[in-house]
Amino acid sequence: MHILYLVPHVPNPTKIRSHFQVRGLLDAGHRVTVVTLNRSELDAKNITKLNQTGAKVISVRLSKYQSLWNALKTLPTRLPLQSRFMWSAELMEKIQDVLKSDPPDVIHIEHLRMACYGLQLMPDWPTVWDAVDYLSALYQQAGHFSVNWITRQIYAIEAPRLQSYERWLSTQFPATLVISTKDQSLFQENHPQPDRVHYQPQGLPVTALDTTIERDTKTLAITGTLNYHPNVASVHYFVREILPLVQRQIPDIQLQLVGANPDESIKALTNDTIKITGFVPSITDYLQRSTIALAPVTYGSGIQIKVLEAFLTATPLVATSVALRGLDVQHERQVLIADTPDDYANAVLRLLADPELRRRIGEAGRKYVEQNHDLRVTTTHMVEIYKQVIAEKHNPIS
Repeated sequence: MHILYLVPHVPNPTKIRSHFQVRGLLDAGHRVTVVTLNRSELDAKNITKLNQTGAKVISVRLSKYQSLWNALKTLPTRLPLQSRFMWSAELMEKIQDVLKSDPPDVIHIEHLRMACYGLQLMPDWPTVWDAVDYLSALYQQAGHFSVNWITRQIYAIEAPRLQSYERWLSTQFPATLVISTKDQSLFQENHPQPDRVHYQPQGLPVTALDTTIERDTKTLAITGTLNYHPNVASVHYFVREILPLVQRQIPDIQLQLVGANPDESIKALTNDTIKITGFVPSITDYLQRSTIALAPVTYGSGIQIKVLEAFLTATPLVATSVALRGLDVQHERQVLIADTPDDYANAVLRLLADPELRRRIGEAGRKYVEQNHDLRVTTTHMVEIYKQVIAEKHNPIS
């Protein structure tokens, strides 16, 4: 099968859904042509890397000024700012060239930002929209938690526009994919054809653990892209509210913030206790050396891939309920759940003091990923949805 995969950001070995889905499709023997926008030097490097995996990549340059102008043009309308944020007439021309020279079997549109292309392609081609998550819920929360006045105003404008627009989008495409059952429920609410909304689990390559790696005894790890606002908020929450409680009992505790693009407020946290790695080639290497993984998420949407990565590496995890949204896991089984600073600090201290509890929680998390998020299984599920959409396109019900 040939899949034309449209994604706003170049897939790279970080926490991007498309990176794993493209890898799964390639591993299963399918051909993938990735269509994306080159917005930075890092994007250009990642395009080169992706070409080396076997995927064909088509991209055009989109400047920040073009994106801003695209967004500003939506202000007089009821459309969300993001609905045209990634629009490029040049990229659309390249897509049309591919459709003529190497027709795909199905077109996969990832994220609301790329739906503007999908809406034009859908009448003539089998098309799937991967919404990933229910974005308006995230923006509603971000507006509440943001400390920046300008940002709060943007979120206040964007959230209601997103809600109506993404619900409408889910009625236009023959299939909408979402990353969690919670997001599926939100999209299906008052949907005229709720069976069009499909839960597509996040898949991860499930490989054998490197048993030669030894864990530190007093190292905590928070992973994630460190300029993404929910991640920034969760780091500050932990450092401000929870870390001092842990340090009262264990003064020499170490905290590693592992992830790309730390913003200035994160960089300012660096001290003898807190280390910031920036981009690392392998998140799993850091997790496997850590004593405990942390997910002190205060708001967010979809599935937290940082949680699945902790499970994958059998790293015992302390998480808030918000971080576990959409996952069928239980307190004291695969994870310790804590929603107040005191409870969170106590859970961390309890794990630090109990090696057997760390082993049991870590092993249960690993088993959960093996049973529910194996990339080979999630890829098979996604291909079945593709086949359904293709069949409906070629044999429409009259």
